Amino acid sequence: MKIDGVKNNVVSFYKNKTPKTEAKLTAAKKDTIELSPAGKSLSALSLDSKSINSEAKIEAIRNQVSQGTYKMDSKLTASRMMEIMKGRDI
Repeated sequence: MKIDGVKNNVVSFYKNKTPKTEAKLTAAKKDTIELSPAGKSLSALSLDSKSINSEAKIEAIRNQVSQGTYKMDSKLTASRMMEIMKGRDI
């Protein structure tokens, strides 16, 4: 049996029958972020409200110190100092 090489008309037959795919232009996808309802409620809280409370607290302490009525807890102060020292490895 004699087998000849592939003829040009056979190759062109397959090229003609294959469906041509068109390049589709797709828009580039972008990253999106979606906040949960809990996150949205947290964003409603502002840091400014905390600073108002702390400013009022600082002013109250200043008044107590100036009047001589401020009392501090020495045990609490000592324990906080120890925590700071432990954290810094002093």
